[in-house]
Amino acid sequence: MNLFGIPYTLWGIAALATAVLWVFIWPRKKNVKPGSLAYFILRWFHTLVWLFLAAAAFITSFDILGGQNTAQLVAFMGLITYLVFMATVVTMK
Repeated sequence: MNLFGIPYTLWGIAALATAVLWVFIWPRKKNVKPGSLAYFILRWFHTLVWLFLAAAAFITSFDILGGQNTAQLVAFMGLITYLVFMATVVTMK
């Protein structure tokens, strides 16, 4: 299976690489108190989005854990996580 002619396995690898990148890059200049929920969201949710996308790609690629139906649910969880992250970014000063 593939997306735009690229196998889901490669999409998963790219998403994992992006997740590793976002471990080191995050919106540090936001005025949030360390240890708060907003700090946790800003620090980790964007990375979590990419991990959800990688998991969805691998689940689809290897047809495990219910295949495409499970992958769609995992990708939807990534969308919800991203929306929470973006709402936090926008509401922080």
